[in-house]
Amino acid sequence: MFFGCDDNREQKVEDAKEDVQEAKQDLKEAQAEYERDWQQFKNEAELKIIANEKAIDEFKAEIKTASKKFKLKYEKEVAELEQKNYELKKKIIEYKYEGKDKWEEFKQSFNQDVDIVGNALKDIFSKNE
Repeated sequence: MFFGCDDNREQKVEDAKEDVQEAKQDLKEAQAEYERDWQQFKNEAELKIIANEKAIDEFKAEIKTASKKFKLKYEKEVAELEQKNYELKKKIIEYKYEGKDKWEEFKQSFNQDVDIVGNALKDIFSKNE
């Protein structure tokens, strides 16, 4: 009769070990998925930031040859957008993963901020034309 209890205990231990192994595997897969998602997001964000930098540089070149009135109107705005773009660059470099919910929140907020800068640059160019 005691032997049956040992078999039952051994089975429970074996089941628990399997559960732990499955949990470890699930964690590895989740970490790998996050890493892929992060790299893709980071690459896309860096491309958007670089595109913003190029647009800012192009506009700065135009400002140099523009009238004084035009310079006064847009220099400050371009400088502010350049600063915001720099802050976005810094934000992506300094980001530390704090869980899935925070990650999703960061992505949404970051994309919104990048779009604001990009759209503001497009607006400046369209006003200039």
